[in-house]
Amino acid sequence: MDWRNDLKGAYRNVRQACRRDWLGEGAGVAIGEMAALALRFLAAEAERVDLSSSVAGKRYVSYSRDGVVARPANRELFETDWRAVVECWRKWLRGREDAMDFGHLAYTVALAPCLALELLNRNNKKGPATYFECLVGHLVSRSLGVGPARQPPLEVFGQEARMTMDFLFETAGDSGNIHVPIKMSTRERIVQAWAHQRILDEAFGKGHCRGEMVLFSETKLNSKTLDVVEICVPSQWLVYQTLIAKMNCIYYFDTPVRYRELADAYPQAIQIKPIREAFTGTAAFGLR
Repeated sequence: MDWRNDLKGAYRNVRQACRRDWLGEGAGVAIGEMAALALRFLAAEAERVDLSSSVAGKRYVSYSRDGVVARPANRELFETDWRAVVECWRKWLRGREDAMDFGHLAYTVALAPCLALELLNRNNKKGPATYFECLVGHLVSRSLGVGPARQPPLEVFGQEARMTMDFLFETAGDSGNIHVPIKMSTRERIVQAWAHQRILDEAFGKGHCRGEMVLFSETKLNSKTLDVVEICVPSQWLVYQTLIAKMNCIYYFDTPVRYRELADAYPQAIQIKPIREAFTGTAAFGLR
C-alpha cells in the first residue's frame, strides 16, 4: 500500500470537500476517511512509544517510524480502534449520540491524521494545521447550519477594507455572530486572535460578534528525553482577556492543567472548557 500518496490524496479530499461545502456530508465523509486511513497507517507502519510526562495527571504516548517520533497523544483521549472511531463518527454525523465520549472521538479524529502526516514528512507543519482547521470548521458549520465567512467588511476612513480572519458565522435569531479563531496551540501567533476580536468589537460593537476560540493542546515533546510538558502563559492570557478583547470561551481538545486552574481562579475573566462542551448533539456553543 502506498501510504504516503494515499494520505496525501485523503488530505487533498478533505480540503476540497470543505471548500465546496463546509457543512455538507462530503466534508464529514472525507474527514472520517482520512482519520480511518491515518489510524490504519499508525497500526501497520509505526511503533507505539510510551512517553514520560511532566504534566500532572496525564499520560502520553506517540508513534515512531524511521527514527521520527510524532507529537504526543493523550492516552486517556486517543482511541486506536479505527473501526469503532469510524462508526462513532458516522453516527455523530447523523445526529446520533454514541457510547464513545465525543471528546475522545473529536480528539482522535483531529490527532490521528496529524500524527501520520508528521511521520511521513517531519517538516510538514502546514498540513496538520490546515487539516485541524478543516475539522473544526466542519464541526462548527454543521452544528450551526451555516458555513463560515473569513473577510468581514470593515470601514476605514470612509472606505471598505477587508481583513482575513479565521472563521465568522452569522447565526439566526438573537444569537448574534460568532468569531471562531482556530489554532493547534497558542504558540501559533495567538495574540492575533485577540487582536481580531478587538477589531470586530470596535467595528461592530461589543457583543455583535462573540469570540469562541478552539485550540488543540499546549503539549511539547522533548525529542531527546521523550518527556512531555505543557507550555502555558496564564499571565499573558489575563492581559489579553482584560486589555485587548474578551473571548467568551476557549475550548480545548486536551485542556492544559494550568489554564484550567486559571479559569477556576478568575472565572469572571476567562472561561476554558473541553471541546465536548462546545457540541451537544447538533448544537454548538450553547445555541439551541
